[in-house]
Amino acid sequence: MRTMKMEIDLFHGGDQIEIAIVSAPNMSLKIERDRINKLVEEFENIPYCIGKNGTEFWLREYIKYAEQTGSFLLEDDIWSWNRGVYEWSRLFAFYKLWSQDFVWENDQITPTDNWDPLEMRSFRLRIGVTNFNNANDLVLVTQMLREVASRHKDLQVYTFQHGRAIADQLNVLLPFTLRNDLIAMACMVVISLLCIPNPICTIWIMLAMLSIEIGVIGFLSFWNVKLDPISMITLILAIGFSIEFSAHVTYGFVSGPADLNPRERCIDTLEKLAWPMVHGSMSTILGVLVLAFIDSYMVRVFFKTIFLVLVIGVFHALVILPILLHDTVPYGEQLASKIYGNKQRNKNSSKREVIDQKK
Repeated sequence: MRTMKMEIDLFHGGDQIEIAIVSAPNMSLKIERDRINKLVEEFENIPYCIGKNGTEFWLREYIKYAEQTGSFLLEDDIWSWNRGVYEWSRLFAFYKLWSQDFVWENDQITPTDNWDPLEMRSFRLRIGVTNFNNANDLVLVTQMLREVASRHKDLQVYTFQHGRAIADQLNVLLPFTLRNDLIAMACMVVISLLCIPNPICTIWIMLAMLSIEIGVIGFLSFWNVKLDPISMITLILAIGFSIEFSAHVTYGFVSGPADLNPRERCIDTLEKLAWPMVHGSMSTILGVLVLAFIDSYMVRVFFKTIFLVLVIGVFHALVILPILLHDTVPYGEQLASKIYGNKQRNKNSSKREVIDQKK
């Protein structure tokens, strides 16, 4: 994104779009020439296009040259629009530039040969676009160009610009990010359900992950981080960090002594886990703090994401989750006992008794 911004700032005058007509029609027919002219005008009428002054189109130049010099007839026949264009594109130095814009069939001929097999198979033209202020403008003009090209499928119209790869990348970033985040969350939910057999706890873990991820995205936007491939990767990475503290607190709550009420379980869980979690988050933040001073966009995005997910994650684990677990887990345990039976609770209680005996 930073490279894209620099390119827009340095080359704000605009860009040139290559347009290829792969299946060229019979240009000796006036109706086909009018159709091609109409197609070019459609491209010239998109909001970002410079207009006719920014268009390089061989048909207009050929007609202008033929009318000014009288060297070629402009009749509706093959001689004017196959042989004429072929010879015109191979004149002296200036017009030889146009020869690169055509693909001919049976063009290995000499002036003494029969010109009838010569056929124009494909050609290209160029239009100028301008007023690119940000990356969204590049995405919009790409969509407009493709929309015009899609209306002429029989001609197989293709458009190309140097920033097309960036535009395509920006188009797929949002759906790919959402899809990958949802897949990562689904995997975490399945794992948490297997390790913590309490449906209510699994729901709160899932909602905590979602809340942390939304919080990270929101604060990253305030921190001047836009959605790009680097931030997409760090957001997926944040899913793994976001479940860490939530899963510890939730598991500590449900695996506590069976004879404790919800309030006592919260106290017991926080006594055992709160300080280690604060230590762990602070040590991690101190470990990545040096990255904040490196003049690299990728490194700084990584630091910002890790910092935010740790701060927001600890807040959820130590403040929000205990309140929710206190009010809802007893109902979840009743549901879990119906699904899993009392084996899990008995197992946890026996483990606790063994630990107490050792002490």
